[in-house]
Amino acid sequence: MTKYLRDILDQPDQLLNSIDYNFGEGSAQMKTSAGLVRRADHVYISAIGASWNAGIALQAALNETGVQAELCDAADFLHFTHILPDSAVIFLSRSGKSIEIVNALPKCRAAKASVVSITNDNESALARGSDACILMGVRFDNSISVSTYSSIILNGNILARCIADHRLDNSMVEELTSSIIQVRQRISEWKDMTEASGWGGKNPYTYFLARGANLASAHESRLLWEEAAKHPATSLTTGAFRHGPQEIINNSLNIALWLDNRIVRDYDIQLVNDLAERDVNIVSIGHDLPATLKGFKIEVPHFPSMLAPVVNIIPMQLAAEKLARLRGQDPDGFLYCNFIVEAEGGL
Repeated sequence: MTKYLRDILDQPDQLLNSIDYNFGEGSAQMKTSAGLVRRADHVYISAIGASWNAGIALQAALNETGVQAELCDAADFLHFTHILPDSAVIFLSRSGKSIEIVNALPKCRAAKASVVSITNDNESALARGSDACILMGVRFDNSISVSTYSSIILNGNILARCIADHRLDNSMVEELTSSIIQVRQRISEWKDMTEASGWGGKNPYTYFLARGANLASAHESRLLWEEAAKHPATSLTTGAFRHGPQEIINNSLNIALWLDNRIVRDYDIQLVNDLAERDVNIVSIGHDLPATLKGFKIEVPHFPSMLAPVVNIIPMQLAAEKLARLRGQDPDGFLYCNFIVEAEGGL
């Protein structure tokens, strides 16, 4: 078993640990973070890599509560973004040591912005430089972000709820725990389905499509293709795919599409069926998928809509591990990327 696969299979238990921590020992920092964001006139989310992908889901969760946040690539935030007065900056970083994040802290201080962080290292420069730090409380993954990715989304959603409710609602614990236990029971089934399916394989082109908060899973899947299988892929909003990119479907192609439980679901079902009729190798991921939906289908447990990306990424984590094996690639090591990027220049 690869260490990457071990991290995937261990993910539900790590998420349960994160819930226990942030509704227990970490609850004071969660409440402080919520207060800082709630009082700000402007909110920025700064992250890079997998953490930026998780930031898509956090931005959607904040938007759902009425908090408009600007999601920034951490390098662009450092070099280009002008921080407005009375701002809060939410930094997302599993290590808390990425160079672009660390170097942006003085910029935030100069702008008198409040700094909130979600990280997994309470001794990191980011944690120590924050006004409030939400710790993930999970075991560090071997290399590729797995639990350190999904726990950012989990705790970002808890933060959003805390901002909206003006309190940390302990009723969330039972709801979240129940859903994650269901995931733990389903992972082996998803692994077997992925192994048996013809989806993914060695097709040269793969597109990942989603809307809203689920776009986090599309972008993260693209990154997993690159990091685990060392294979190119692309990710788009489902809407954008229909405005030109669909011209490529006559090629040998994989498409993964996440269906939202609430919004434009019927349109996306129609798109999936149209693609399947044109022999596109397509997989649909969602809850309560209809029998009329064509192609390969992966059913995920019901989760509150904004929290769905915590779990609906897991089938593609497994698919990336399978593709790495098919391609003879090692998902446990990076060829060129450092585990922590601590310099801005070069490869």
